[in-house]
Amino acid sequence: MKKVLLMLMALLVAGSMLFAQGGKEESASNGGSKPQIVLRYGDVNPLGHVLLDSAQYFAQQVSEMSNGRIKIEIYPSGQLGDDNEVYQAMQMGAVDLYRGNASSMSDFGKMQVTALALPYIFRDRDHFWSVCSGDLGKEILADIQASGSRMVGLFYMDEGARNFFTTDAPVTKLADLKNLKIRVQNSQLMLDTVSALGANPTPIDYAELYTALQTGVVDGAENPPASYFSNKFYEVAPYYVLDGHTYSPSVVLMSEIVWNRLSSEDQQILVKAGQLTEEFNRKAIEAADQKAYDNLRKAGVQITTLSDPEKWSDCMAPVYAKHGSAYIETINKVKAVK
Repeated sequence: MKKVLLMLMALLVAGSMLFAQGGKEESASNGGSKPQIVLRYGDVNPLGHVLLDSAQYFAQQVSEMSNGRIKIEIYPSGQLGDDNEVYQAMQMGAVDLYRGNASSMSDFGKMQVTALALPYIFRDRDHFWSVCSGDLGKEILADIQASGSRMVGLFYMDEGARNFFTTDAPVTKLADLKNLKIRVQNSQLMLDTVSALGANPTPIDYAELYTALQTGVVDGAENPPASYFSNKFYEVAPYYVLDGHTYSPSVVLMSEIVWNRLSSEDQQILVKAGQLTEEFNRKAIEAADQKAYDNLRKAGVQITTLSDPEKWSDCMAPVYAKHGSAYIETINKVKAVK
């Protein structure tokens, strides 16, 4: 079904961009009130999630800055596919925009952004934003296209630190994770990270995760608090440990094929709207995290902390050796940011 959907999307995108070419002449007569460019934006999370709130804010800013010429249609809940499927579709121009993640992007070329997905690379949220909103963050964003990925990095979003959650028992120490089947994104970096911690990584489509937890196909998974709550995974996996193994940034991406069809004016509209969305998201995620934790506690979720955090970070040496060796300079720059 998804392959058929992507083929249809390719045809639809081609049609919408052709319409956009003719729209420049029409906009003068209609005052720019009717959309001439329609861009499709995908995310795996449901409506009501902070990342979808941020996407809607982005769409609103783009519409206002373009006087209604550019419309962004948002497709939540993985309607356009999972990460890897959509990245491939974007490379073909079949999907316009997608909220990707540095972790899952690591298999789609040698990009500096991979360094930001390494476990424990960020000290905290302030460090995250100091990197992403600074010159280093802009350099890493530009490298997505420069690397030959056929995607363009527009802006970052914070989805929160990723933590493990389990179905049958709480996790408080590294030994508790041993041999558990943990659902991960279909990313070699995440597969290796979970393996290094002694668990058995199991790639499963995000849309199938709730059922996989419910039926025992997996023993747990990992998500930031807002995603864990909004997707209701706590109903079937009520143990959440604050291990913070990755603080991988979300990156809003655009198909390079579609990007190159836009005028420089419209490209700048998307960039400026993205900068405003970063500011919106930075404030919204803190509130969303706190709301998620409050609601999770009310729902009876057992939230634990680690008794041996140093053992978790010590396990990551082989992950850095395999996935970080090509990005030593970037890693050192990230760690040096105050």
